[in-house]
Amino acid sequence: MSTTTPAVYVGTYHKYNCGSLAGKWLDLTEYDDEQDFFTACNELHADEEDPELMFQDWEGIPSGLASESHVNWAFIDAYRQAKAEGQGEAFVEWAEYFNACDYDAFQESYLGEAETEEDYARDFADETGLLDDMPDSLLIYFDYEAYGRDMFLNGLVLLNGYVFSE
Repeated sequence: MSTTTPAVYVGTYHKYNCGSLAGKWLDLTEYDDEQDFFTACNELHADEEDPELMFQDWEGIPSGLASESHVNWAFIDAYRQAKAEGQGEAFVEWAEYFNACDYDAFQESYLGEAETEEDYARDFADETGLLDDMPDSLLIYFDYEAYGRDMFLNGLVLLNGYVFSE
């Protein structure tokens, strides 16, 4: 799964059936809404009276949220929100894993970034003060690797460097 900006290659069924792949990649974030996108698609294929649009390829859109004849526009709207917050790639990972496109649900689930479960456990312990009352002589025995593993066995998910709650 690519985490590039959501885009589709727009052709038509008529051209495809005639042996042509003529079309163009369109960046879905460049359109205000779904209607503007379809207007651009129809202008692109103005050489056909009533073009039956065919999305021949797509990228940056999780599987299940796009097909030859449909793009789930709720995903595009939510992606825009996440990207504006600097979380576009995290949102795509979340949407792919949870097969969803609700920005509010993403925000509730998103916990940050970490390279490993152990790294997340260390950061969590530091940020929450989990071990602040533990004497330094005992702190060296705390097993962050095991603690992190348990955290991710009990409702957390690590996806390409992003942490989410299930």
